Amino acid sequence: MRAAEPTRRIGAFVAGIALVLALAWLWRCLCLYPAHGWNEIRLAPTFMLAHGLSPYPGENGGPATTWIYGPLPLLLQLPAVLASSAAGALMLSGILNAVVTVVAVSLAVIAFSRRQAEASRMKMNAFVGVLLCLALWPVTALEFTQADNAAVAVGLLSLACLPDSSPGRRRLAALACAAAMACKQTLLGLALAECVYLFRRENLGAAVRHGLWIFVLTVLILGGTALACGASGFGYTLFSLPSRLPWAASIPARLREFWPYLAVHLGIPLAIALGLGRSLWRKDSPWLLPFCAWAAALPLDLAALLKTGGSVNSLHGWLLFLPPAAAIALAGQTKVGGRTVLALGATAILALRLFVFTPQVWRPLQGQLREGAFLAQSLPGEIYFPWHPLLTFFADHRFDHVEDGLFIRRMADAPVSGTALTAHLPPHFHAVAFLRSEMDWGIARELIPRGAQQTTFGNWTVYSWAPEAPASQK
Repeated sequence: MRAAEPTRRIGAFVAGIALVLALAWLWRCLCLYPAHGWNEIRLAPTFMLAHGLSPYPGENGGPATTWIYGPLPLLLQLPAVLASSAAGALMLSGILNAVVTVVAVSLAVIAFSRRQAEASRMKMNAFVGVLLCLALWPVTALEFTQADNAAVAVGLLSLACLPDSSPGRRRLAALACAAAMACKQTLLGLALAECVYLFRRENLGAAVRHGLWIFVLTVLILGGTALACGASGFGYTLFSLPSRLPWAASIPARLREFWPYLAVHLGIPLAIALGLGRSLWRKDSPWLLPFCAWAAALPLDLAALLKTGGSVNSLHGWLLFLPPAAAIALAGQTKVGGRTVLALGATAILALRLFVFTPQVWRPLQGQLREGAFLAQSLPGEIYFPWHPLLTFFADHRFDHVEDGLFIRRMADAPVSGTALTAHLPPHFHAVAFLRSEMDWGIARELIPRGAQQTTFGNWTVYSWAPEAPASQK
């Protein structure tokens, strides 16, 4: 016992360093969060909801948004509407995004640690497990607000509750599973995973009862949203538009682009499965539930990745697998040294992310938003921000089309044009502002007439023309 004490102290010291690095990593991600116009266009539907507008407009029925997901992520972001500026709203949104992720990961690791480790080791195991998860968590989930983040968070809560056979915990697991699908449609595989797990662990009746609870709760959530926001627009935005998006132009090119992520997403769980062999599928195996979640998520994860606009945020299975796997792996370390090695691994990964692989930014990047706010206030009702709708909202209390929303509809062969397009552009439209080095789809540029004047203001490029010039003239 005494011989293990120095190792235990070393492990606690390493875990302490990892905690400091993890907090610094979260702060770094928060500093970068306001720099992404993507976060602003994803936050705008929450502002629409809070101000009485449906975030689910029908075809040609309102400002085109980029939101083609369920309602719950919008509700989680509602505190951001208390801000008095776009910069403040994005900082609040970034904090909420990080808190939801950290809390969900922590609760999942703690729940699985309690089932696997004795009480004397559980707390430290859970602590190291959370740090390991944060070290391996995708940077995109912390720098960007995505429906996937909320979906994974409530999905983890569902997995944490499911092994408990008490009726209350089972109902909570079903509610969280329904909530995950009400965040993003592709979490449907989670419901299948949980039913398969209960069938294997208990019996067919338990699986059917759980599936029915999930179905009823999902219908209630989505039905309530359809009644509140308009059934036609809700159905069009949540189901019709996503189903009409084409596949990526080149499937092999998409796979090559994301092969490092796929190597992790597929490789680590498969390697563990090969190591466990048949014992993985025993009804009392602690690995059974996380593997069911990973495997059931895989088909829709890959399908979403290979669609137009698909990216690594669609790979949910690995994130549902990681926190339970970390807890189970740490429980298997019967010696303090094994836990210390994992803590060292988390420390090394976090240090590399902080000091090698990400920009050395330690203050929130808000300067471009202050410049944009000045432009919006100087040209009220005149300037269009295709990727920064909150600048328009705080200046004019109006919502314009966002370019990514127009792009989604064009890709789905339902382009917005004519009066449906001009109805949600500035009423005295004669200027368009782009943040330099930011992506755009070229749709807003089609609105700029020939001969428009190009000027630079700080980080912005502004195209302007005489107010009487028709916006559609080329």
